Amino acid sequence: MQQTQTRDHAATIAWAAGIVSDPRTIYLDTETTGLGSDAEIVDIAVVDARGQVLLDSLVRPTRPIPADATRIHGITDEMVEDAHGWNSIAPRLRRLIAGAHNVVIYNADFDTRILDQCDARFRLPGYQANWQCAMKQYAAFAGQRHQRYGGYRWHKLVDAAAAFGYQEPVQHRALADTRLCRAVVLGMANSSQR
Repeated sequence: MQQTQTRDHAATIAWAAGIVSDPRTIYLDTETTGLGSDAEIVDIAVVDARGQVLLDSLVRPTRPIPADATRIHGITDEMVEDAHGWNSIAPRLRRLIAGAHNVVIYNADFDTRILDQCDARFRLPGYQANWQCAMKQYAAFAGQRHQRYGGYRWHKLVDAAAAFGYQEPVQHRALADTRLCRAVVLGMANSSQR
């Protein structure tokens, strides 16, 4: 991967190096019932700075999972019928987030909105967290301008991971995506050594 060393590129390498050097960084991902204001989490995972799994759970939503969502992540109503609901999962997640310096998510804007939606549904308090978006950082790292919208072009997680040699089968599940997110951050952090 050859790129011009720009200020933004260098800044993303420094950001990633800081993230991976902090043992209290965690990585988070969710799978959901959709994209809208009524979407709920059906799968959530958190791994720590070393890649150890801290949370990996299916979540039973309050309504059936739409077929369009199942086509993306493969999670069916039958798979979640015996899973805990969000109100049971959220306290454990809250403790993990409270103990973290950084919570890194690939597309943090989406996942944090969904977390807030699920918490609001059960009247749970919001999070005090240092959210970090690996997708936006990777966009600046890659440095490809979006011709239509300006700014840096966002990349799919699997494509970002592939840029660093990670060839995971596309599972589109929370744990697999959390691990890929961590791999992207490690890849950016280590890119100055190449």
